[in-house]
This record gives sequence, structure tokens and C-alpha cells, in this order.
Amino acid sequence: MEVFNRLVAVRRNLWSLLLAVLAIGSSGCDSGPETAIVTGKVSFRGKPLHYGTVMFQHEAGGQPAIGTIQSDGSFQLATPGVGEGVRVGPQLVRITSFEGNDPNNPKKLGSGEPVLGRTLIPTKYSSFGASGLSVEVKPGEPQSFEFDLTP
Repeated sequence: MEVFNRLVAVRRNLWSLLLAVLAIGSSGCDSGPETAIVTGKVSFRGKPLHYGTVMFQHEAGGQPAIGTIQSDGSFQLATPGVGEGVRVGPQLVRITSFEGNDPNNPKKLGSGEPVLGRTLIPTKYSSFGASGLSVEVKPGEPQSFEFDLTP
């Protein structure tokens, strides 16, 4: 009988421990970093860039936000794994545009694999560190940024 009582006590303690762990674990959950909706336009030599990619990288690191440049040069950013928007705070920016990004004339190898082709803008813009582009994403209302790239 004593063994049975000890098993019941151990079982009761395990359940109490499990409930305590679950309560502590769920109280620390949050919805992740604060984000804001970000849109914008990219131009090169004063004309809309017709296709490519825009990326914002928070200066503290983490997952970058990505957007596809549309035919009018516009873009809207989303963060993979988080959703629409960009983490609030200082951002480094990189922009790429390659021949193979053209939705009307995608470049492919004989095997069907996509090929980027040559870059249509100076390569410095393809690096967060070298692009010279940065913005501050503020909490609250949606924001729009314009980038006029030069040779």
C-alpha cells in the first residue's frame, strides 16, 4: 500500500510540475517584434525600375523583409515567417534587378533552371553594406519610401 501511495504522490507532483511549466511558458509568449506596413517605389536614372527585389534588414539582424518590384517600380514588403510588414527600427536596404527577373522574358538554362543574367543596376545596390541606402521604419501608420538609384 505504501508503494501505491508514493506512486500517487509522484504522479500528482508531476502533473503540478507540468501545469506550472505550461503556465510559465505561455505567459512569456508574444506576437513577435512590432512591424509596420512598408511600400515604396524604385527608380533608376529617374525612370521606374520595372522588376527586381527590395530587401530591408533590421540593423540588429534577424529575418529581412522582402518585396518584389512591380512594373511601375512599386513594391510592398513582407517578412517571411512574420507576415506583411517590416520590423520597426533602423533598416539597411538592398535592391537588385537582373535580366532574369523580367516576368515577361525570364532567362532559363536548357534544363529549365532560372538564370539571373546581368544586373541592370550598379552592383553596389545589391549589398546591405555597400548600397548606402538606409531608412528608419517607425511604429504606427503605413510608410512609403522612394529610392532613386543613380549609376
